[in-house]
Amino acid sequence: MIGRAEWLKLAGAALIAALFASACTTPVTQTGREPTDRRLVTQAEKLSRDGDHRGAAQSYEQAAAQAPGELRDRFLLRAAREYLRADQIEQANTLLKQVSTTLPGADFALRAAVAAEINLQQQHPERALAELDRIPQPLPREDASELLALRARALFGMNRPAAGVTTALERERSLSGQDEVRANRRLIWQGLQQSAAGNADFTSPPGTSTTVTGWLDLGRAALVAARNPFTANEDLADWRSRYPSHPANSLLNEDVLPELGVGLEYPAQIGLILPLSGRQQGAGMAVRDGFLAALLQQEQSKRPVINVYDSAEMGATTAYRRAIADGAQFVVGPLTKDDVTAIATSGETSVLTLALNQAADDSNPPSLLFQFALDPEDEARQVAQRVTADGRMRGLLLLPNNEWGQRVFKAFDTEMKTLGGTIAAMRFYDPAARDYSQPITQLLLVDESRARANSLSATIGTRLEFEPRRRGDAQFVFIGAQPVQGRSLRPALRFHLSEDLPIYATSDIFEPDTEANSDLEGVIFPDMPWVISPDAVSTQLRTALSKHWPVRARGRGRLYAFGFDAYRLVPLLKAGKFGNAHAVPGMTGLLSVDSKGRVHRELDWAHVAGGKPAPLSTAAATAAN
Repeated sequence: MIGRAEWLKLAGAALIAALFASACTTPVTQTGREPTDRRLVTQAEKLSRDGDHRGAAQSYEQAAAQAPGELRDRFLLRAAREYLRADQIEQANTLLKQVSTTLPGADFALRAAVAAEINLQQQHPERALAELDRIPQPLPREDASELLALRARALFGMNRPAAGVTTALERERSLSGQDEVRANRRLIWQGLQQSAAGNADFTSPPGTSTTVTGWLDLGRAALVAARNPFTANEDLADWRSRYPSHPANSLLNEDVLPELGVGLEYPAQIGLILPLSGRQQGAGMAVRDGFLAALLQQEQSKRPVINVYDSAEMGATTAYRRAIADGAQFVVGPLTKDDVTAIATSGETSVLTLALNQAADDSNPPSLLFQFALDPEDEARQVAQRVTADGRMRGLLLLPNNEWGQRVFKAFDTEMKTLGGTIAAMRFYDPAARDYSQPITQLLLVDESRARANSLSATIGTRLEFEPRRRGDAQFVFIGAQPVQGRSLRPALRFHLSEDLPIYATSDIFEPDTEANSDLEGVIFPDMPWVISPDAVSTQLRTALSKHWPVRARGRGRLYAFGFDAYRLVPLLKAGKFGNAHAVPGMTGLLSVDSKGRVHRELDWAHVAGGKPAPLSTAAATAAN
């Protein structure tokens, strides 16, 4: 399964190349003379053909430095294109900002296309669409196909699948070869998967054709296929029975269905090491149940043998040795940080192992050890990325005065600085306290406002009518809190005059209980699809958990989803499929494995509305406040 970010990059490379080919060949001056430095241009073109796009960009930059006016702009545009193809988005964006927005003819469309591609890769589809809207209609005939592909991708990224499908079908009418048509239908399928992962509405607008309606109905099955491929055949077979003559059937037969089994090959025997007694028993049992729930989704004849070991009873290293001695070809676990550290430093990692936490030692782990964790630091970094993407570069922090709060602060602070943001002020609060007025008034500088008023009253000897004001140099508040503290902090912030400041938090603040979250109204937070996604797979598993284990569903649901995803990751690791190109939409987020063996989770976003999580699109946080 190709990841969202990787799909954007791959789709954009061919498009930008095609647009440049149609825009111009080697530029010439208005007088017909050769460019200022033909050698640099020739060198850049050769480097580009050879795949050295960074070198090509640098040559074009040198040529631009020696060229006048419009010719300089055209060289800079080519340099930006090459940086884009080299996956150096910031450099491409920097150069594009130097290019005139009034270039004539094909160069104008080309500039808009490069800007759109940059915005798509930076997860700003709405900005990409705005760039494309600047191109006059009708579109240049030679570029229309590629520009419509960009527009369709932007619409899918904005969770507008009906418009995305309609645009892609408009594009398809101009395509001639079967390979081009097939690629366009794959673009639609991948776009539907992206919109489905963003909780898009697949309802057909009035007057929609049967072809578009069929694609939209297929979109509902797209996320099911991605998130739980074990049952995907049934969902797609149902769709095919309702649309037997739909053009997407050829795509399903030739591309989608053959890929469903790819990456689902499990080892014959897996050892599962979890604490099933002692203090961590509840967490271990929730992870075990989620792991086995995923196993039971699979066809019985293809299920591996699972042997479960209690790390609390025998110790993690002993349990690991026992699993290997019993014939385990893959080990999942252990769960606690101390146990993972013990395995990582034991020197006994002899088979592929998916640890369910991060080792305390941040050094390079054994090559066979992978680490998958519900990491608060990773969430804090994603919050920093979100607030800056929302255009909020200066904020206030309110975090608990404990080890968890320190970890969250360090991760958030580092990421904000990397992204050019600033922390205007921060306060730590006592998580055991009942009244948070003091750290909040200090954070908002309300106490200083009162002090100034009292000092003025004393100076002039007259009692003043006074309304305290909070500081005006902040654009958001980021709070770190568990549900109990969060339900007190949010009303206290509202009381102390910060109603107009958007409030962000990590997922720890939210629990799936409508009555418990009424005091969190408006809080923006990232969370796993298991908690906030309305798609069929997540809803089905949540319902099953609530039915069979109602107590566990309330307190341990995220760990249940964690276990489910751990099972999904086993064949990915077995096949050595790392990086964004092989990301899978899991119950705990969009999952990918980096070069150091760490599993990353890209989370969904929501804000609390009426006690419930209301999903947010990529660009909806501003509108939510």
